[in-house]
Amino acid sequence: MKRTFIAIRIHPGEKMREVLEYFRQTLSQEKIKWVDPEIMHITIAFLGDTDEKIITSVKDIIQQVSQDNPPFELVFRGAGVFKNLRDPRVIWIGTEINQVMQSLKAGLDNELSRFGFEKESREFRPHLTLGRIKWIKNISALEEAIKLYKDQEVQKELINEIIYYESILKPEGPLYLPLLSAPLKKKD
Repeated sequence: MKRTFIAIRIHPGEKMREVLEYFRQTLSQEKIKWVDPEIMHITIAFLGDTDEKIITSVKDIIQQVSQDNPPFELVFRGAGVFKNLRDPRVIWIGTEINQVMQSLKAGLDNELSRFGFEKESREFRPHLTLGRIKWIKNISALEEAIKLYKDQEVQKELINEIIYYESILKPEGPLYLPLLSAPLKKKD
């Protein structure tokens, strides 16, 4: 078994790195596991423990679905938290709704369900995780940081591939090994 997921790799620009650093500095006294900017990504489908016998089939599905969708621009805007401000678990940067990314998600979900992967019951809310909160005392500092970036555009990025990763959990942080890079459809 391999722990796998399908994602869009993000290359954080100067402003994205500034936002991450601002949150890190503002919340430096809190117990938060910050994401390494070099492995930032948006998860499209988390497959979890995947039988190695079907990995080739999963790769075929990813290549097929990627060829059905063109490259697209992704706009990162605003900051927020998952669960909520009373009980925050994840600090994130959001993305504007993008029809191609929604189509990628739907296509992958439909095709992967044939192999027993369940479709997400929750609404797909693409986001870039900045940090995972273990505990936090100063909620007001978190709230102020979120307000500061609430409506700000942080970055635009041209997306031209999706990546199938193996995730290896290590004490110093996760290691993501690309199993496949699938280019999106080139324009005719």
